[in-house]
Amino acid sequence: MPGKTAALVTATALTFVLICITGPALLFATDATAGGHCGPVGPLGWTAPVHAPIWSGYRTPSRPRHNGVDLGAPRGTTICAAAAGSVVRVRCNVVPASWGCDRDGSPTRVQGCGYYVDIAHTSDVYTRYCHMLQPPSVAVGQSVTAGQPIGVVGSSGHSSGPHLHFEVHRGGTGWDTGIDPVAFMHTVAASLGQSG
Repeated sequence: MPGKTAALVTATALTFVLICITGPALLFATDATAGGHCGPVGPLGWTAPVHAPIWSGYRTPSRPRHNGVDLGAPRGTTICAAAAGSVVRVRCNVVPASWGCDRDGSPTRVQGCGYYVDIAHTSDVYTRYCHMLQPPSVAVGQSVTAGQPIGVVGSSGHSSGPHLHFEVHRGGTGWDTGIDPVAFMHTVAASLGQSG
């Protein structure tokens, strides 16, 4: 009997250790895929950064300087890299700087992208992810994979409420290099605007 008891205790302890080792990973995976987060990576290596309805379009007549699309994901939704690449910019962009990014922005009192990330991809394509809730979870120079979490949706900077402002650029990250994210993401089989 002592041998069987020892074996049972050892097996129970081993099960407990395995649960402790795998538990956090399972919790992270659940958290990273709940609440409208990124779906599977498509056949061309791209995925939507969040699955949410489009609230505001690219350079519309009413907002001709709007260089991206606003995706209406809730506060705290995980933002994922749209494709593999290298992080080229991580910053807090708010004018006036005294407002900071550690609180909600305003559509009338501040300008800027709030906490944001730029990622360089192949073929001289760049993506930008704005208005994050907190400092992004990636650093300049870091390589990312398609669908990798890079931050969470917030409302920092020039923003009227939580959402992801998503931009696509070709040939640089300036305003004049912006292209329509909806059209581009459609060509790479990772359409935007799903409510998934």
